[in-house]
Amino acid sequence: MIDMKIGRYHLTSDKYEIRVGKMTLDDHGQPVTTYDKNSSVTRFVEVPLAHCKNVEDALRWLRGYLLRTGSERITTVDQLRRESQRIDQQFDAYIKERVPGGQ
Repeated sequence: MIDMKIGRYHLTSDKYEIRVGKMTLDDHGQPVTTYDKNSSVTRFVEVPLAHCKNVEDALRWLRGYLLRTGSERITTVDQLRRESQRIDQQFDAYIKERVPGGQ
């Protein structure tokens, strides 16, 4: 089961799919949560963005989403390549920080 946070994005899974959601953040940049008394579960407050068949597709979808919605206006293929590489480096750095042994 996947329960991974990358910045304000949250990837979760069940046996059928990977879901990508965008978490709501408070004034301090921390994810907002809600508590369900009936199930005794605390959940992030988030907006669903995508349903993907595997992790690779979810990360590919998230990269495309970040490119489409980013603040930088991309007008050339070279800019697109640089921005895509920057996002990939962020993903790699995020994963290396959290994987035992830094692999």
